[in-house]
Amino acid sequence: MDHLKLSFEIWPNMPWGRLEIAGPAWNSWGDKPLEWCVEQIASYGYEGFDVIYPKIQEWRSHEYKDGVEKVKKTAEKTGLAFSSIGCHTTFVTPRHFDREAGIEKFKRAIDAASDMGCESVVTLIGDGYYDPPLYTLITRKEAWKQVVDATVEVADYGKKKGVDVCIELIQGTIINTVESAMKLLEEVDRSNVYICVDVGTFYTTVKPRMPIPKAISLLGDRIKVVHVKDEVGFPNIMQSQHVWFGGGFVDFVEMSDALKSVNFKGYNSVEWEAWQAGGLYGVGEPSAISLADFDRVAEEAKEFLEEHGWGK
Repeated sequence: MDHLKLSFEIWPNMPWGRLEIAGPAWNSWGDKPLEWCVEQIASYGYEGFDVIYPKIQEWRSHEYKDGVEKVKKTAEKTGLAFSSIGCHTTFVTPRHFDREAGIEKFKRAIDAASDMGCESVVTLIGDGYYDPPLYTLITRKEAWKQVVDATVEVADYGKKKGVDVCIELIQGTIINTVESAMKLLEEVDRSNVYICVDVGTFYTTVKPRMPIPKAISLLGDRIKVVHVKDEVGFPNIMQSQHVWFGGGFVDFVEMSDALKSVNFKGYNSVEWEAWQAGGLYGVGEPSAISLADFDRVAEEAKEFLEEHGWGK
C-alpha cells in the first residue's frame, strides 16, 4: 500500500459533560461550526475527518438538516472523507434504563453517520467493567452478555443504514485484550462489526501481554479505525494520561510498520485528548491541562507522524 491515511478528530468543548476525568474543558475549535473545522483540517493536508458525537448533538432539532447539508457540501468541496463518529455510550450497566438510553444514543449516531456519508461509528464499552468496577454489581458473564447483545443490536441497525460499528479495545472495559476483542467478533458474527485500535492503549495495555506486531497481525482485516495518540499510562487502571506526540510509550514507527504489514486501508485519526483535564487522575497531561490550540495540534501532529511513517 502507498501510505497510512491521516484524518483528524473534531471535538466540542466539554465533550463528556461534567465527567471528572475530563472536566469542563475548552479547545480553540470547540465552539466553531463543524463545517469550519472540516475546512481547517483540509487546509493542513489531511485526507479525512472524524467527529465526536456530542459535536453533532449540539445541533438543535431544527438545525440538524441544515447542519448535515453544510457538512456534506464541505466534505465534497474539500475532498475529505468522513471517516468515523466517536459515540462513547453505555452498553454495560446494572441499570437497564441507562443501557437502553445508551443503545438508543448509538443508533442516533448511526443515523447521523448515514445522513452524512460517514463510514463508521465507534464506541468503547461503557460504562466500563473494571473501571468503574461494575464487577461489584454484576457478574462477568452478565456483563459479557450485555456487550454481545448490544453490539448485535446496533450492528443490525447499522447494516440497514450502510454503517459499520467499531468497538474500541481499551483498558478498564471488558474488551481490554486482543483475545477479548477477537472473542467478541466471533460471538457477534456480523460482517459490519470491526475493532478500533487506539495506539496509546496498545502500548500501555496490549504490549505488556503481547508484541504489537503480533497484536495487529491477529486483528488484521478486522481493524477499521485507528486512533493515533501518545500515552504514559499511570497511575489508575484506565491508564489514559495523554501526552504530546513523542513524549510517551508509543513506538510510532513500529505501529506504522505493523499496520502496513496487514495492508490497513482505513483512516488513522489524530485523537488529541490532552487538552482536557490532566493531573494524576485526568485524561490529559499528568502536569495539568495541556495544549488546547488545535491549529498547532493539526499542523504539528501531522509533521510528527509523517516523520515516523504515517501519512503521504
